[in-house]
Amino acid sequence: MLFDLPAVAERARQRFQSAGLTGRAHAHGGDFLQDDLPYGADIASLVRVIHDHNDGGALRILRAVRRALPVGGVLLLAEPMAAMRGAETVGDAYFGFYLLAMGRGRPRTAQRLMELVREAGFGDIRRIATDMPLQTALLTARAVRKPD
Repeated sequence: MLFDLPAVAERARQRFQSAGLTGRAHAHGGDFLQDDLPYGADIASLVRVIHDHNDGGALRILRAVRRALPVGGVLLLAEPMAAMRGAETVGDAYFGFYLLAMGRGRPRTAQRLMELVREAGFGDIRRIATDMPLQTALLTARAVRKPD
């Protein structure tokens, strides 16, 4: 399942059809901040989504993902992470220019992301090392309780 903005979902549907995947892959159009996500996946991945939103929007998205997963379902969160030891100056520049261009969002440390993920109803949160955590680091978490 793919959930993305309606125009992106439509393009995905066309790609799925041309690749002969319509029986196995489904695209759903909507808005993370307003629409329910499709239910029934075992894992949900968010790749460079959360840092584009303030804490309130980020928490709404994470709660929507939690509602879409069964207890035991997995969240894979791939995000740039602020305050990476030894790269603080580079990180300040990277996030400063990126978020200025986006006009919204905020850099977050791994600790702050873990707090938001926990507040959204996930547990067993783990950080997975990557070669370039300033650009993308990984967290995994399991849905441990029913969502709010």
